[in-house]
Amino acid sequence: MIVITGASDGLGHEIAKLYKASGKTVVNISRGECSVADHNLVYDLSKGDQIAAAVQAVLALDEPLEVLINCVGIWSEEPIGQMTEQVTQQVLDVNAKAPMMVIAGLMERIRQDGTDILNVVSTAGLKGNKNHAAYVASKWAERGFTDSVREELHDTPSRVIGFYPGGMKTKLFAKDLGKDITDNGTYWMDPAAVAVCVKQILDLPKGIEVSEITLNRKKGFKG
Repeated sequence: MIVITGASDGLGHEIAKLYKASGKTVVNISRGECSVADHNLVYDLSKGDQIAAAVQAVLALDEPLEVLINCVGIWSEEPIGQMTEQVTQQVLDVNAKAPMMVIAGLMERIRQDGTDILNVVSTAGLKGNKNHAAYVASKWAERGFTDSVREELHDTPSRVIGFYPGGMKTKLFAKDLGKDITDNGTYWMDPAAVAVCVKQILDLPKGIEVSEITLNRKKGFKG
């Protein structure tokens, strides 16, 4: 089975569609349902008790865990001087703590099944960005955790992939800002196309591990 956090929309949903079309059992963990998932585990991954419950629900499914893809994430945009503890904690809980604790809770099963892990981080996990400090910090945390998981599983069949995409045309920004900033005349990547890249990487022979891959919006391309 293919377990995807945050498959209710955006990139996660597009990845789920590809795996469903290929005949795989798709499991979504999210606050909302995924229209193509075989199992919708509806949990709020910002909360520790619900992460634990989601992990137990996955473990109860009687099918090998082939791939775990962490797509869950939220956006935050504010100057450093306007950061609040509440918003910062929420961003860290969803973007960093959720994938960490999902993987931690499933680690025994991951080792048992040789599960591949792909964490969708962001190019924000590779550099600093003005007015996005909380979001950037959460993505650097996810990047560091991804690298650590790879080291811990280096002697197992599991592959651990850090996936760093640039801006995509999804609802990520509108959910936080209340407006769609991707409708600004510039090119934003199509999540359906990015999903193809994700699946191509995971479809490579198990002996090939693409440890990190970065996808950037091509400057000057009008779409």
